[in-house]
Amino acid sequence: MSEPYDLNIDLNVLNHLGLNLYSNVPAVLSEMVANAWDADAKRVDISIRGGKNKYLVVQDNGYGMDDPDLRDKYLTVGYQRRNKGEGDLTPDRRPVMGRKGIGKLSAFSIAGKVQVSTKAKDSEPLAIELDVEKIREAIGNGGKYHPQPIPVPKTVDIGESGTVLILRNLKKRVNASLDKYLRQRVARRFSIFSTNFRVFIDGEEITLGDRNYFEKLEYALVYGDYDTSRFKHDEEYVTLRGNDAGEGQRTLPVRGWVGLVKESGLLQENEDNLNKISVLARGKVALEDILDTFREGGMYTKYIIGELEADFLDHTEEEDIATSSRQDFIRSDPRFERLREFVEGELKFLRNERVKLKNTKGTETALEIPAVKDWYRDLGHDSKKEVQKLFGKINQITTDESHKKTLYKHSVLAFEHLHHKNKLNELEHLDINNLDIAVKLFSELDDIEASWYYQITEGRLDVIRKFDEYVTEDALEKIIQKHIYTHLWLLDPSWDRATETPIMEKSVTRAFRKISNQLTREEKRGRLDIRYKKTSGKHVIIELKRASVTASDTAIMAQVDKYIQALRKQLQEAGESGPIEAFCLVGKELREWSDPERRQASENSLAAKNIKVITYKQLMNDAQASYRSYLEKEEDKGRIKKLLDAIEES
Repeated sequence: MSEPYDLNIDLNVLNHLGLNLYSNVPAVLSEMVANAWDADAKRVDISIRGGKNKYLVVQDNGYGMDDPDLRDKYLTVGYQRRNKGEGDLTPDRRPVMGRKGIGKLSAFSIAGKVQVSTKAKDSEPLAIELDVEKIREAIGNGGKYHPQPIPVPKTVDIGESGTVLILRNLKKRVNASLDKYLRQRVARRFSIFSTNFRVFIDGEEITLGDRNYFEKLEYALVYGDYDTSRFKHDEEYVTLRGNDAGEGQRTLPVRGWVGLVKESGLLQENEDNLNKISVLARGKVALEDILDTFREGGMYTKYIIGELEADFLDHTEEEDIATSSRQDFIRSDPRFERLREFVEGELKFLRNERVKLKNTKGTETALEIPAVKDWYRDLGHDSKKEVQKLFGKINQITTDESHKKTLYKHSVLAFEHLHHKNKLNELEHLDINNLDIAVKLFSELDDIEASWYYQITEGRLDVIRKFDEYVTEDALEKIIQKHIYTHLWLLDPSWDRATETPIMEKSVTRAFRKISNQLTREEKRGRLDIRYKKTSGKHVIIELKRASVTASDTAIMAQVDKYIQALRKQLQEAGESGPIEAFCLVGKELREWSDPERRQASENSLAAKNIKVITYKQLMNDAQASYRSYLEKEEDKGRIKKLLDAIEES
């Protein structure tokens, strides 16, 4: 019997290194693909097999291993081929990806058992099994671990040469990662796919297009000899940039791209966040995200994606600055600092370019609306520049077309208002003989104010329609209460919350909260729905009833009179005074109102106590009539309103 195989490493060191070296399946598979690359494989096949108990198979047709290679290289954790006389390039002149010699441990991050079958050209096939539980047991006993020789599995056909890895006993979290996005995630970890190095998952070849990056881009900065044909955009939205991150006499070339997407949501894919700039070295991701190392807080950073190749971070003749997991770098190293400074400068450039792009695109989009185009054409040169900035801001705020139209309308009104304000400042220098100019200015002001009020009126009619839904559905009293409190003009068009100063509101609120000892128990139980103080000094109480409730005048007078008396005592204690008026909103007419004579007597009794009862239907009819009457009178709307209507109808 031949000598047993040995895993040549102090197992306590292995324990400290961690058998959970990598955090996800694509990272583990990327180590296996990298090993195949270093073995000069032309093809790598990754397959997911099994039913409930899935297992992974990774097969390559590289030069494989014979018995000495398996013992002295593969089973020597920390074996560094670049420093063992094998050079920086493979026999086929590929730059070697592996360096630390610990990537083989990555399999234990996702699997309990790993079966390795391998064959070098003109040698016999070999197979061993590594068991993570037995490795841990050996660590605990302070001894050596001996991987078990096994027959080459019958399902394995190595061919002339190559290596097959079978990962069994997959951890529970792994199965969730074996989905349709696995190919995409693996594709994003390499830039080496070509006709000379092909990788397949379940028989389907991975391509650079599987990254699903380029179709998301709105604008990109490109570095080095990167193939820009992948970008499906006009040349004006691809900018070629200098690619040297070095300083002084040293050249540190960068290759790749950094781009912007139109919507930040495009960078969220299931559990993946693409809002990052990956750094690759020797064709493989070496740092998931360098963008994360910056404290840039601008909104534009939420739209960034990119990948940069910086092979100078992994020169064999220089110190290895990759961390143990090979997923980060020693960030104090001058090479990494130079790359970071380079990226920082490019981010600033990208921020400025995004503003220009959004201004250009925003103006182009806005001018697709004929009415806006006509309005814009009549502006002066300086005004056009300001409007371009305005449209650019809108383009940065939203991509929703209906929202854009609303913002265009408000922007036109705001711009006209400010423009007119500047004109009014010129009146003090106006020649007395040019009063016709002043008349024109004032007529323009009327046009602007009418347009503003027209917009407000249309908005209030929308509120009324919403309120009608609440009442029809017999919504909870609190919902109706909140709606009326924030839209008091429903009761009276002259009641806007803006008419009440913050000081008054604070004073009234404090008065209502401070219950006087003079109140009776019944008065203390009283709960006001809405209390309000007008600038005239009048205090208003509003009581609400559910739409389905039929109330009587005696019950309403008893309840509301209780509120009035409580409020009067509180105002006296607070040293305030003023008339008190009460409104009661009901869904149905009072019981007494079915008889005309009793109705008149009921209304007189309520009026004597300063109480007015209104049905929700009457409230809405009166409000709609008031505002619709205004709209009908304003059919001849003027220049600006016609412009706003044209924007809305576009």
